[in-house]
This record gives sequence, structure tokens and C-alpha cells, in this order.
Amino acid sequence: MSNKDLFQKIKDLKLPIGKYALFGSAPMGIRNLKECSDIDLIVVEELWEEYKNKNDWTYKITENGIEHIESSDGSIEMWHNWNPWYQDVKPFINSAEIINNLPFVRIESVLEWKKKFGREKDLKDIKVIEKFLSD
Repeated sequence: MSNKDLFQKIKDLKLPIGKYALFGSAPMGIRNLKECSDIDLIVVEELWEEYKNKNDWTYKITENGIEHIESSDGSIEMWHNWNPWYQDVKPFINSAEIINNLPFVRIESVLEWKKKFGREKDLKDIKVIEKFLSD
């Protein structure tokens, strides 16, 4: 699925602005810096509660004990926190950049998070983001 298709799936959910933001690789994807395999959303508690009990969403826990829910096709994951790094996602949602009518976590915040997480794929993304920010 292309970035354009993934972003359209988010638009089709008709989530209220101010209650969520696209995180993970999405702020890179909207800038054509990366092809996204899925979309990570951070959401306020209200949306988390609404979606975690929907039939077409699956509740999951990562190996680190972080809760999230996943759409039936696996293309969207919702997170109500980003533990252990960020318990409160509201500052990221409140400062999101609106691009193509979708709220994206600021790319500087994604860079900071990827530096903290430090997986191999994050190290590659860090270089891409730093080059983008320096240009």
C-alpha cells in the first residue's frame, strides 16, 4: 500500500483534529522521505477507549508491555502513550503540523524519539531526517 493510500485510510476514519496525530514514519512519509509500511497514530484516551473495543480492531501488547490496537488489515496502529519515553502524548498532538488535512507529529520530535529508541531502522531514519532538516 502506498503512502497516499495509507494517508487516505486515516482520512476515511474521520477522527477529530486535536485528538490524534500521525507519528512513527508517517511524518517522513508525507515528505516523501520514506515509504511507510503502516501508520502509527498517537491518540488521546477518549479515542483509545472508543477504538479498543471495536470489532475490527485488535488489542495487542508489545514485548515491552506497551499496549496498542491494530486495524483489521494491519495498516494502522493506535497508541495512547509511547512508553517508556512519552507517557503523555497530548503535547505532541497539540503541536502537530497539519499537512494535507492530517496532523503530523513534528519531524524534530520524531528525530528525538528515534534517537532514544535506536533500532537499526531508526539509525537510518535519523540520517535521513537530519539531512532533511539541514537542507
